Amino acid sequence: MKPFTLARVLQLAERRSETLARGVKHAHGIWLRARGRQVQLTALRDAHIARLADELRSGVSAEQLLEKNRLQRAQAAELQAAQTAIEDAYRDWQARLAEWMREEHRVKALRLLEQRHLAQVAIQQRRLEQRQHDELAELAFHRGTGHRAR
Repeated sequence: MKPFTLARVLQLAERRSETLARGVKHAHGIWLRARGRQVQLTALRDAHIARLADELRSGVSAEQLLEKNRLQRAQAAELQAAQTAIEDAYRDWQARLAEWMREEHRVKALRLLEQRHLAQVAIQQRRLEQRQHDELAELAFHRGTGHRAR
């Protein structure tokens, strides 16, 4: 019987799907790390605000207050950069996920074709075996009846 003609295409699609799956996992990890960084920055900002509140109760100089404000602006910029990194990582992750899902659908379609091919081959093989069995049975029948007639 003839082999599945798309076997190589299926094999390549499976490899591509595996590669894309690794890319999806990597992109997801980047997104998680970006979110973790934002949590760290938020905790630092909150601690800084709490320290500043304590210092303001006891009084600070104008120069110190300017420095504290500069630090807060820098922290706000870092938080904004972290948010941008999260959004970028999320978009990348989702794009990779969509590409992987398209490839997975392709692999599933090729596997279905392969299963149909194998089922067709099995049917053909059973028909061939049945035909051979019928021929042997007929031959045996004719031999059996030929010996009795003599």
